[in-house]
Amino acid sequence: MNRPYLNTVISILLFAICATSWADLTAKVDRTTLYTDETLQFVMRYNGQAITSEPDFSPLKKDFDILSNNRQQQYSWVNGKAQSYTDWNMVLMPKRTGVILIPSISFKKDVSNALEITVRTANKITAGAGKQPVYTETLIDKDAVYIQEQIVLTQRLYTSVQLQDLTLSELDVPDAIVQRIGETQFQKVINGRNYLIIEVTYALFPQVNGKLDIPALRFGAFENNVSRQFGAFSSRGKQLFRNTQAKTIDVMAKPAHIPIDQWMPSSKVELKEQWSSDFDSLTVGEPITRSIQITAQGLTGAQIQPLTIADNGNYKAYPDQPKIEEQATATGIVGVRTETVAIVPNEAGELILPAIEVRWWDTKNQRMQTTSLAAKTLQVNPAAANSPSPQLSAQSQSQPLALTPLILNTEKAEPSSLIKWSLAFNALLLAALVALFVTQRARPKSAAKDSTPTNSAHLNLKQKLKAIETQARQNNLLGMRDGILDWGKTMFPDSPPVTLKQLAELLGDDQLSKEFEDLDRKLYRGDSSASTLDTKTLIKKLKTLSATGGSTSQKSPKGQPLKSLYPEGK
Repeated sequence: MNRPYLNTVISILLFAICATSWADLTAKVDRTTLYTDETLQFVMRYNGQAITSEPDFSPLKKDFDILSNNRQQQYSWVNGKAQSYTDWNMVLMPKRTGVILIPSISFKKDVSNALEITVRTANKITAGAGKQPVYTETLIDKDAVYIQEQIVLTQRLYTSVQLQDLTLSELDVPDAIVQRIGETQFQKVINGRNYLIIEVTYALFPQVNGKLDIPALRFGAFENNVSRQFGAFSSRGKQLFRNTQAKTIDVMAKPAHIPIDQWMPSSKVELKEQWSSDFDSLTVGEPITRSIQITAQGLTGAQIQPLTIADNGNYKAYPDQPKIEEQATATGIVGVRTETVAIVPNEAGELILPAIEVRWWDTKNQRMQTTSLAAKTLQVNPAAANSPSPQLSAQSQSQPLALTPLILNTEKAEPSSLIKWSLAFNALLLAALVALFVTQRARPKSAAKDSTPTNSAHLNLKQKLKAIETQARQNNLLGMRDGILDWGKTMFPDSPPVTLKQLAELLGDDQLSKEFEDLDRKLYRGDSSASTLDTKTLIKKLKTLSATGGSTSQKSPKGQPLKSLYPEGK
């Protein structure tokens, strides 16, 4: 047997062994909710090669019609490792309504996961539906919402002819934040005709109360021309366009009795916490990290209000920058905000951390709700005292110290010339050091004390202000408000403000207080008489306060104004 042939045989045997050891079976679907006249994409993947055999799909026939079943196999050898799988791609149509369980399926000693599907009764066919080869449909989940509440917009294109190079115009709604959730395809039978449906979903968050106008979009595509012209098997046919339907949503203002810092319109809010170590065995002076995750359905991560975590006499709290994330699901956007704080106990004994509460507006039940984490009681042990070395103590107790007799020489010795010169030089050096020490004590200390902390604080404030300017350029007033509060916490670390009103009181600036009120009014439009917000003037005022440490008349210890972080002309 020649060597190349032997290598091939060995590779095949190794692959067969690896494929057997890696093999498992997984099932997935493209969506979990559909109507009785719609189809479902079902994929069964086997992490191995199945050349002739296949799983027994007969259990699916109880609740579904199997319209098609295509097998796809893939094999590769990457970095000395064999990778292979076999997919069965199936199109299923439900036979009944309700909750249907796609059962686990066995294949080669592996068992797939089960899946739960919800099938709803098909809507009545609207006039004209199923009569045109290509048409559109626009759906919204709500006709009226509160400000910043999520709206799910669905745009569908129905086609009974083959299309290619499909496009959809961009959705632009000036008074709302728009996020594209996803795109999917499925089949549906309407009036006896098979349609392929392309579905695109969006999440909209209105920022202004009143009427929100959602403009029509345009689908564009080319029909497939399957005639064999000039030797080509297919080519572009007629170009067609279809417009979607424009919609108008009623956006209501925030209820007047709800504070701005508690306005979170969501269908569900959850709180979870995680600790870096066991909080039942803490030690004075040693930090422990607590991470609190807020998850809100129907809100972006930026819409979730920050937590208020303050320290007290028993411990110090050092919060880190929050982590903001978002996830797109079938029901819309899920926002996640994770706040991390290091807690350092100051005293031994019981340490009680107060309960964490988050107030939010329940969009399903139309009322305020509270989600909370219970108070925590931590046991803090005293810091270990410094004790003498055990080895030294044992040695000292077991063996007495040996005394060496001291022999005195009564003869008078004359010091040498070298020793005399050395003593004289050391005396002069000591006198010089004493004079230098006295001189340094008499000099002012303000420059040594103030330069490093002041420069560090100014650099941090400069970064905060740049973040505020970025949010203002993007017209993100909510992000701008959070940035101003973050700036205020840096300005006043001993009493960090929670609201813009508190920050204005700490600054003692009437003009800035008015600007903050205008920002809140413009953000939520609860007051129709709110004046136009001048963000440039507001940011300029914050820069001035940053440069002067919180007061336009404050001076440095030397009596000179602090150097501006933002020189004119830059």
